[in-house]
Amino acid sequence: MRQLKAKTKGQSIVRALRTLCLRNGISPENQKLLLRFLYVSGFIGILLLISAALVWIFESKGDGANTIASFWDGIWWAIVTVATVGYGDKYPITQLGRLVGMMLIIIGFASLSVFTGLIASMFVEDRLKGAKGLKQLRISNHIVICGWNNTGHFFLRALIEKGMQGTEVCLLLNENPEFFESIESKYPSLSLSFVRGEASQEDVLRRACVSAAKQVIVLADHNLPNNAVDDRSIIVANAIHYQVKKEKISVQLLNTENKQLLHRIGIVNALVWDDLGGYLLANNVRDMNNINIFARLAKDAHTHFTTIPIDPIFKGKSYGELLEQLYARDGLVVLGLMSREPDLELDKIFDDDTSAIDQFIKSTLSRTRKLGAEDKSSIRINPGRDSIIQDNDLAIVLA
Repeated sequence: MRQLKAKTKGQSIVRALRTLCLRNGISPENQKLLLRFLYVSGFIGILLLISAALVWIFESKGDGANTIASFWDGIWWAIVTVATVGYGDKYPITQLGRLVGMMLIIIGFASLSVFTGLIASMFVEDRLKGAKGLKQLRISNHIVICGWNNTGHFFLRALIEKGMQGTEVCLLLNENPEFFESIESKYPSLSLSFVRGEASQEDVLRRACVSAAKQVIVLADHNLPNNAVDDRSIIVANAIHYQVKKEKISVQLLNTENKQLLHRIGIVNALVWDDLGGYLLANNVRDMNNINIFARLAKDAHTHFTTIPIDPIFKGKSYGELLEQLYARDGLVVLGLMSREPDLELDKIFDDDTSAIDQFIKSTLSRTRKLGAEDKSSIRINPGRDSIIQDNDLAIVLA
């Protein structure tokens, strides 16, 4: 009966440990290693306690300075013995005490070897999984790149040139480890990690810690035919937008007609090279220096466009006042204003304690907003100096 209870209790402990491992994202393989590690650790702990107790019983009647006169002396001796340190300050002198010592040396050495091997296996396993892209990442505020083409190389090179080597970058690619190693060898100054898998799968996105990412960039996959590239990018973006804010997602497309499909799910950062390139060439017709100026601004390591919140003291004042004050105070060149409409909060319009028709309207509006999300930002480059600063305006500056 007691053996049955002990076995049931042991099984309960194992189940509790496995549940704890699952909650912390530990894979089944690592769970096995961890359980073995705990088993061996427990065995070594019990071995030390039993050896310390036995040697204390056999040696407690001695009166020499090296006598094991207490249980704590026995613990000290057992640990020193099993670790093969052998200080010699405490040691058994009786036949039974020495027999315990010999058994401890033999069993303890074997157990300690297994213990050391398990620790090494855990580190090696972790390293191998990282190299294969199967490891669960534990990072945040990083950049996730899904898919790959030459744009990825220029992006990584730009991070180095602009002094952003400290930014952690995760490459979420369905490629072999050798592919990642080739990229890592080209950019040794960058902090790169690798997750292998299809970016449209939820478990793969979790391994890349997409929900904690600073930005997620979906590149056009160079392994697919042109007519399937945008379809794949849109599918990936649709899977990602459930885990990260839509404004943090940027998608590279081949066809400008597909931008509308992203706008419907609220993703507005879509880049089409042909679209952008066409406008650059058209602007260059007006001024032949246009392309050179734009390229210099894009590549310059110390200058970039950014948006900043406007100090409340400027609310209700003119754009001209903001322009002069920011340049005089901070040396910032203000290029325009960006206003973002606040999201409509349906809960403020409809209370929970309303009629059935109100609940139906609320539910319908909520579904419509999810299906038809659109860009709610408005950019005004160099508005009139008399333009009034609104509550939801941001300043576009050249920093």
